[in-house]
Amino acid sequence: MVLRTSRPVLLPALGVLVGLSLIGLSGCAQSKEDKMTPAEARDALVTTIEDSAAKLDATGWNRDHAPEVGDCDGPQGERANFTYGYGAPAPDSDRGADARIIADYWTSLGMQVRVVDIPLYVVYASGGPVAGLSFSTAPGDYHIAGTSLCVPGDAAELRKQDNG
Repeated sequence: MVLRTSRPVLLPALGVLVGLSLIGLSGCAQSKEDKMTPAEARDALVTTIEDSAAKLDATGWNRDHAPEVGDCDGPQGERANFTYGYGAPAPDSDRGADARIIADYWTSLGMQVRVVDIPLYVVYASGGPVAGLSFSTAPGDYHIAGTSLCVPGDAAELRKQDNG
């Protein structure tokens, strides 16, 4: 189901990413998250974002940074999630059509999707293989950002592993 709204969206990509992080912090019930490893959660996030980007006629996609480890709520060290962002110069195409492509793809993954079209197109999604995603058609660049599912794992230890 895609919900379309026309409320202004003034959050920059970083603000959207922070908001999506809060989705991941909203609680982790016993479910598929409890069966995933941190590596599986990270890989599901990166794959979903990069597969989404591949649906568009945009080139030059680059990651903002490697997937970053975050702490989920609850006792420290018990659960972790990841954030990841991917951007590219916006192509000379219909931004509304591109937003619909992303919305349709995320809906096909079982996600709940909302599209905002004023002042620019932004697609938000939650559920499915990740906690939350956003696709922004902000002036200049396209940007896809998201937060993985919250899974069992020690975020501090995962950070140490990532840093060598």
